[in-house]
Amino acid sequence: MKSKHPSFELYEAHRPGLLSYARQLSGDAVLAEDIVQDAWLLFARQSAGTIVSPGSYLRTIVRNLLMTRARRAKIERMSEADFDVVTATVADEAVSPEETAAARETMMRVMDALDALPARQAEAIRLYHFEGMKLREVAAVLGVSIPMVHGLITEGLAICNRIRKEGQ
Repeated sequence: MKSKHPSFELYEAHRPGLLSYARQLSGDAVLAEDIVQDAWLLFARQSAGTIVSPGSYLRTIVRNLLMTRARRAKIERMSEADFDVVTATVADEAVSPEETAAARETMMRVMDALDALPARQAEAIRLYHFEGMKLREVAAVLGVSIPMVHGLITEGLAICNRIRKEGQ
C-alpha cells in the first residue's frame, strides 16, 4: 500500500472548510472542487513543517487561484469579443491640438522661469527633475547639504508652479 504524503492529513482536515470557502467566493460548486484540488497540488509541493498556519495558507492559495482564474476568464472574454465593438467603447484619449498648444506654451513659460532662477537653484531642479538624480547626488554635484538642495528645489518649484497656474 502506498503511503500518504505527509501534509495530506492537513489537507483532509481543512478540505470541507476550503470547499465551502471556494464555493462562497466562486458561486460554483464544480469550480470550487477544481480549485481546492489545485490548491492541494500546490500545497503538497511545500514542506508542511515550514508552514506556520496551514489552514490560512490553504485559504490563501484557494483565493489566489480563484482570482487568477477570474482574470484569465476576463481576458478570454475580451479576446473573443468583436474588435469593432470593443474599440467603440474605448474612450478617445487623444489630446486636442488646442490642449497641446496650451501645454507647450505653459512649458515654455515654466522653462523661462527656470532660466530666470538663480543658477544653483535652476541647476538643482534640472538635476533632480530632468536628470533623475537623488537629493544626495544633487547635493554632491552642487557641493551643498541635502536640506539646502531640498530648499532650493522646493522654492524653485513653487515659483514654477505659480507661473504654470497663471497660464491656465
